[in-house]
Amino acid sequence: MSTLVTGATGQVGRRVLTELRRRGLPAAGASRDGEVRLDWTDTGSWNHALEGVESLFVTVPMASGLAERAGAFMERAVEKGVGTAVLVTAMGAESGPPDSEQRVLERRIRELFDQWTVVRPNWLDQDFTEGLFARIARSRRGRLELPLSKRAEVSFVDAKDVTDTVVAALTDKRHHEHEYTLTGPNPVSFRDVVRMTKGTESPVWRYKKVDEAGFYFRATNMGWSDRYVDTLNERFRAIADGKAARVTDDVRRALDRDPVPMAKFIRESVL
Repeated sequence: MSTLVTGATGQVGRRVLTELRRRGLPAAGASRDGEVRLDWTDTGSWNHALEGVESLFVTVPMASGLAERAGAFMERAVEKGVGTAVLVTAMGAESGPPDSEQRVLERRIRELFDQWTVVRPNWLDQDFTEGLFARIARSRRGRLELPLSKRAEVSFVDAKDVTDTVVAALTDKRHHEHEYTLTGPNPVSFRDVVRMTKGTESPVWRYKKVDEAGFYFRATNMGWSDRYVDTLNERFRAIADGKAARVTDDVRRALDRDPVPMAKFIRESVL
């Protein structure tokens, strides 16, 4: 085993694992119930998970409170001889409070590994088909309800671009000591996305703005924790402030190609 993929059942982790294997590269997926058992809170699972590992992909659930544990796991990985690590956080993580979970993890990976890469994707196109927005819409009969204007814009990025960047960083030393903030080619509003998905099988086909209290009520009814909902509201405020509409050239910088546009993703994924 060469590469250990944490969060191997998540939106990015499972795609990274699949792509590594598609390329014929040895890799294993780690999760609490995966092929390799890894529980951030059970240090007894760490040594076995790291046996034979040379490179590491790290992703930690948002607002999980696991940053300290994940940092200790990365420290154990270095002790076990892991030389390369790629961390996925989120767009804007570098500007968060110094003690925020994602910023702490970014600091730890730079401190611990000689060969490291930080990848910060914006919201994913796939959030509309399998992620957060899809889950909300399915619970509201197709209506996506967020504390945001339908005109709020986000430079959504395709999970393929994130996956390819992570795999490039795991396999090519040219990406070491790089930080990539990944976006799509242009900002797209929620209204635009709903218009593009009209007549498709998308789980999101209507949109309604709600206030933060209304969103909190709906989210907690879905079983989401207060901490998670508070973190979501922070990210929504960043969208409202225009910070998530920023477009970077980091997909091209990392992959030497243009990012996938939202319209192409919709044509190929939800028709």
